[in-house]
Amino acid sequence: ILQANTNHCRAAQDLLVQTMTDWLVDVAVVAEPYRIPDRWLGDRDGLVAIAARSSTDSPPLSLLELEVRSGYVAAVWGDLALVGVYFSPNRPLQAFEDFLEGLAAVVGRMAPRQVSVLGDLNAKSETWGNSATESWAGARSGEAWAASSGLSLLNRGSVQTCVRRQGGSIVDVTFASPVLAARVENWRPT
Repeated sequence: ILQANTNHCRAAQDLLVQTMTDWLVDVAVVAEPYRIPDRWLGDRDGLVAIAARSSTDSPPLSLLELEVRSGYVAAVWGDLALVGVYFSPNRPLQAFEDFLEGLAAVVGRMAPRQVSVLGDLNAKSETWGNSATESWAGARSGEAWAASSGLSLLNRGSVQTCVRRQGGSIVDVTFASPVLAARVENWRPT
């Protein structure tokens, strides 16, 4: 499984698709896609998508249609439930808290499947490796959601997942149910 943010860039999305082919990646969660092709599963607003590599022998990707909202999309891949997420940093705290509440409900409905939540929360927290927790209260809300979700954080180290001219941060996160988290090997930002 590959997780990426293409920042609405066509070339970045083309590179992602080529990387999936070259590295034999079965599934990718893409925050801020350039566009969402018909064969991908996307949220209501085109903010996040889940893509399966074409011509793969892996289990088919099927959409849980009740789990498509603004900012997240849930899909079943084999015995796993994947939830791709994206939250804009330009929205107010109450919207973020409502988003996290909805996300908690989605994760709860996925049981008894093993669940992974992957994407860009745009909340900088030391909990997932950022050098400091931002003063925006959303970071604390994200931490509280993570603690109460029953999911394990997979992020390791302090390699920035978002790098811009103004500096970098870790806002892209990966969570998994404990049984699934125990099966994950070599999680790393690339």
